[in-house]
Amino acid sequence: MAQLFGRQWTRDSLRRYAALEQLAGVRRVQLQEGFERGVEVCEVSTGGGLRFGVCPSRGLDIVWAEHNGRSLCWRGDNGVVHPAFYEEQNFGWLRGFAGGLLSTCGLSSFGPSCEDEGEFYGLHDRISFAPARGVAVQTVWLDEETCEFSMSGTLRQTRLFGSNLRLERRISARLGENALRVHDHVFNDGFEAAPMVVLYHCNFGFPLVDERARVEVPALRTEPRDAYALEGLAGWAEFELPQAGWAEQVFFHDVRPDDEGFARVGIVNPALNMGVHLRFQTAQLPHLTQWKCLRAGAYVCGLEPSNAPLASRAQLRERGELPLLEPGESREFNLEFSVVELEDIGETQLSSRATSFEAGQTPPSNRVLEDWKEAFAPPEPNFQLRFS
Repeated sequence: MAQLFGRQWTRDSLRRYAALEQLAGVRRVQLQEGFERGVEVCEVSTGGGLRFGVCPSRGLDIVWAEHNGRSLCWRGDNGVVHPAFYEEQNFGWLRGFAGGLLSTCGLSSFGPSCEDEGEFYGLHDRISFAPARGVAVQTVWLDEETCEFSMSGTLRQTRLFGSNLRLERRISARLGENALRVHDHVFNDGFEAAPMVVLYHCNFGFPLVDERARVEVPALRTEPRDAYALEGLAGWAEFELPQAGWAEQVFFHDVRPDDEGFARVGIVNPALNMGVHLRFQTAQLPHLTQWKCLRAGAYVCGLEPSNAPLASRAQLRERGELPLLEPGESREFNLEFSVVELEDIGETQLSSRATSFEAGQTPPSNRVLEDWKEAFAPPEPNFQLRFS
């Protein structure tokens, strides 16, 4: 049954008090100002305190989320930039990066820009800037006790004489719940094998993330991306106060799944008595990157499951780690975000501080991406970010 206001409800009992739209639902709006003008957002309220925005104009990504008025994610000063302003070269992707609860990276490449087999691929590729087609927004009572809100649509990443990838995405949430689910199905509609990589850039921010919060990952092994991250390895799960000029640290986690093959990671803040869990299948998304950025004005922690290690397309090909989809083949990916109260979090369910390196040691060479800065041309003065 739907749980609202401390009571359980059926469809019939609830409608005796109020129309559903008075309590929860989905509203389609269009933004009007600046670079956001013309961008469509589906605003969802579950009635249980969870509210979020799904953007058909931008890859059906989740551009904001909050619980009981408290933001769960980091939102950049760029806003939700219209896809017509997408820039592929150099730092262009960052000019349109909205942050949000979910920004999708892929589908032909992710990580730093590179040239592969004579073609240039920009930072994190372009699927997050793809407008959706066939968008459907529905409110459906699945039975007398369960009401579901859903948004779905089709995204295409194609090029003449190149790959022809189609992403079918569906995002859903239920009345009274504080959880949302993302189901992706990627198809190769072409007639030749095509590389297909996807990284789910989940961006958590203030007030969930502050110096009182911690990252929870059941890590079997944790590796720093580079020497700077190695310096912060012992504190990968902790946060400090925002600092001007703070350079990001990136860590790679090998996550221990549960008996059903699911990994559950998250961020908890005891001062707020709340946390956010991210659940995914390690068979679908075996790699997890943590982006820790405590820079003043860009105070964010990313937890980013992916189907391949975080590296450029050219590096993945060189290392034999570039996933391929054969003609007609497809892959499915599932994510679930949930807001939880701390008393609901088992202390042994998530927390693990297992690390594989100590200060003074050198990270393994196959994980150190020495060319991240060089992947961008021309370099900006005193540039410190390397981009997760």
